[in-house]
Amino acid sequence: MTWEQWSTLAGRAGAVLNYGIADKEWLKTSRMARLIAATPFLAGCDKPEETAFSHLILYLISLHESAREIYLHRSADDKDVYTRLFPVSNFLGGNTSLIQCSLDLIALTMLANYQKDAEEDRRIGKYNPLNEGKWNYESESERLIQSINQNTTSEIGALYTIDDALRGFWKN
Repeated sequence: MTWEQWSTLAGRAGAVLNYGIADKEWLKTSRMARLIAATPFLAGCDKPEETAFSHLILYLISLHESAREIYLHRSADDKDVYTRLFPVSNFLGGNTSLIQCSLDLIALTMLANYQKDAEEDRRIGKYNPLNEGKWNYESESERLIQSINQNTTSEIGALYTIDDALRGFWKN
């Protein structure tokens, strides 16, 4: 994905979501948003622009206060770390190992976020699969890191790294 393609997609997403100046500036520099949008291009998928835009919009909507509750983790999402990622995991063709690497980075970010927020979630009564004993942070993060290391490319590494994921910030 070129900078021009990213700039166009981010601009369109910002327009559709009626972003102001601050949100548009944040979006241009968001590493997670760019990883999500770049994946179909990097993987050589069919219809990469349409897939990238659709996935990007879903990610951005999931961050919006009015829709956040729809995307919160529920016990139905405990099956595996990819269940919540289903809306952004549909690709037409493409390099499956590169797609898997991207999904693993997103899943590792989610897992690290649960770990980072575990005490606060417990205090306020927010569902967290780590607090419920449904997932094990150490074993699951180790598995994801191994998979990322096996499948990563320099293009993905330029966009998003394991260190980025381990910070556990969705909106970065």
